[in-house]
Amino acid sequence: MIATPVRETQSDPMGPVTVRDPNGHRSVVLEGLRGSATAAEIRARAIAALHLPSDVDWNLRQDRTGRLLREEQRLHEFVDEDEPQAELTMQPDASLG
Repeated sequence: MIATPVRETQSDPMGPVTVRDPNGHRSVVLEGLRGSATAAEIRARAIAALHLPSDVDWNLRQDRTGRLLREEQRLHEFVDEDEPQAELTMQPDASLG
């Protein structure tokens, strides 16, 4: 019996993710992210790419909904087939709960 490879949508690379700094002056396009990438992983790549201070607690906000992403939230959970490119903004954690 020959095994047939199965494609798993969640682990396939997703569309590009654009992340902006808090002021909107700079942005970075992250490519090659898998659908299983967490918001924490995306945030870490964006902090490095945007040269943001590492001593600040950062959150990611989804531009389309205005909602903050949970640390464990996976890319495939907030990117849909109709809009495969995610646009996010970094924002300092306000520590409001």
